[in-house]
Parts: sequence; C-alpha cells; structure tokens
Amino acid sequence: SHRAREKIKGARRARAGSREKKKRESSLIPIPIPSPPLVGAAPPPPNPPPPPMSKTPGKTPRTPRRILESYTIKGSDGVIRPGDSVLMKAPDTSKPPYVAKIEEIEAAGPRGANVKVKVRWYYRPEESIGGRRPFHGEKEVFLSDHQDVQSADTIECKCNVYSFRDYTKLSAVNPEDYFCRFEYKSITGSFVPDRIAVFCKCEMPYNPDDLMIQCEECSDWFHPACIGKTIKEAKKLENFTCEGCVAENGNGNGVKNENSHESTGESDEKQVQSKRRRR
Repeated sequence: SHRAREKIKGARRARAGSREKKKRESSLIPIPIPSPPLVGAAPPPPNPPPPPMSKTPGKTPRTPRRILESYTIKGSDGVIRPGDSVLMKAPDTSKPPYVAKIEEIEAAGPRGANVKVKVRWYYRPEESIGGRRPFHGEKEVFLSDHQDVQSADTIECKCNVYSFRDYTKLSAVNPEDYFCRFEYKSITGSFVPDRIAVFCKCEMPYNPDDLMIQCEECSDWFHPACIGKTIKEAKKLENFTCEGCVAENGNGNGVKNENSHESTGESDEKQVQSKRRRR
C-alpha cells in the first residue's frame, strides 16, 4: 500500500510538472531563427545615413503662388478672368473640347511661369448619367459641381455660355456659343431645377433647335409633326389654332403667307409665331 501511495504521488507530480511546462511554453514569444548566410554572397549594404536636418523640421519649402486677376491665352490675344467660360483641349483629339468655367487663376514656380486654373466643368448631355434626350439642344451644357485644377496651357479659347433666355434671343449662333439651363450633380445625376415647363401634345421641354408654332388662343407651342404638318407647311401658316381650342371654341386654322417669326416681341395683329433658335 505504501508503494501504491508513492506511485500515485509521483504521477500527480509528473502531471503537475507537465502542466507547468506547457504554461511556460505558451507564454513565450517565438524568436525567428536567422538563416545561415549563403557562401560567396555579398555582405548586406550598410544602413544609409540619416538625412540632414533642415532649418524647419517636418516642413518642405513651398513654392510661392500668386492669385492672378487675368491671364492671356497662349497663342492668342484672348484674355480670361475668373467667371469666364473657356474651351479646353480634350486628351482625345477626336472628341470636342471640354467646356469649363474659370473659378480661379494662380501662378507658381519661378517668375510665375507655371499657371494653373481652377475650373468648374460643364457637362454635355451625352456626358451625364441620363444621356442626351430629344429636348436637349445641340449647344446645351450643364454646369456641374465637378471641380478640377488644370494647366492654363490646355485652354484653347474663350467661349460664351448664355442663359437659355439670352441664347434664344441671339441673332446668330457662333461655334463658341453655348447655353445652360440646368445645374448638374455629377455624383447623383440630378438636376437643378428638377422641373421644367413642357409644350405641345407630346409634353416635351423646348429644344431651341426645333421649329415650333404657337396657338393664337391658348398660346401653347406645337411641333409641326405633332399637328400633322411638315416644316414647310408650318412655315406657311399665319394663323394657327390647336385642336383643343378648335373643339372648345369652334375656331379653325387659316393659311396665309407666313411672316416668319424672327423676334420675341408680339405684333398688334395676331400671327402664328415660329419658335426656334436663329442661326
């Protein structure tokens, strides 16, 4: 019995020692063993010396910059200022130039040779999330919230971006003339304003590139195709009453030699007016 008790005590001490050994081993942090150097290998390069301390530790010297009131476009005598609109070279020469609004002009580098412009981009309808729609004019652009900084060397020329109303009053539209009636949120694809007046039976907004004629009774505007007429026939109309007004008032359409509408003012004698952009 004495030997049995000694065996039991010995087994307990062995189990306790094993648990203590495992406890110590689990608390140790393994240390990586370096691999032996290769025979004939070059010695590792020495650590590079620390960089010299500058007079203002942690700061790099900044290039002086100046905000300019104006800038003369290279290769031309055109002068731009903040608030002006410009055409900027596209990376792909097969695409039309970008349209941008100048927000700020700054010069940096020696003698201010490096001129940059902070711009706010205009988007063309086909560049927006919704794409181009039938009522979008050929020269229509949207003022976006997308800002950027570009080299002034990318500016091709100054251009004009009119309000929608002013654009429709132009006696002639030049290649550098555009118009804007929406602001565009480039992230969400939303527009401001988000509502616009519609015309005609098709209930579409006005496209200044399209011919439209006005009803003498309700003053609504109609596309020739929507009233069953060709553009040539619509141009000959001097008196026009839409179907809705005919049904309500019993009036008809008269056809006379048309005095084409080339102004926004109304004459004393009612005449059909054609609504389109003048070229």
